[in-house]
Amino acid sequence: MNPVPTTRQLAEGRSRDKGGRTRRKVVYDEAVAVIERRHTDPRLSVDSLARNVYVSRRQLQRAFTEAGTSVQECLHSVRMERAAELLRDTSLPVSEITRSVGYRHSAQFAKAFRRYYGQAPTQWRKAAANGSHKRYPAATARLVTQ
Repeated sequence: MNPVPTTRQLAEGRSRDKGGRTRRKVVYDEAVAVIERRHTDPRLSVDSLARNVYVSRRQLQRAFTEAGTSVQECLHSVRMERAAELLRDTSLPVSEITRSVGYRHSAQFAKAFRRYYGQAPTQWRKAAANGSHKRYPAATARLVTQ
């Protein structure tokens, strides 16, 4: 893995930016990669994510704000998309999928899934089996990767 360039290295030849935007983009990309790897961990939080990418909580939040999203929104999107894949491609019970995407309680997961996709997980699974649901929800568009 390439080390994250310092602000000084990024700023060379860039009098306006001073490496700030470029550095925040690097932080954002690294944080999204960590979220994609660790989305199953129910203890994943803004603070633990900041520690994983070696920045302060505020720097992490700034990086996500600049990308047009938030840490929680990104984590939620990754979890919901993975849950939809599991519902579509496996016959695992919803309770097992709940745990495998980082939720502790099925009711909490079902409520979040319903808000994201507009259907309960079991209804979504039936629609997926019939091919009658949209592949990507409108909420996915909020996860901006610039």
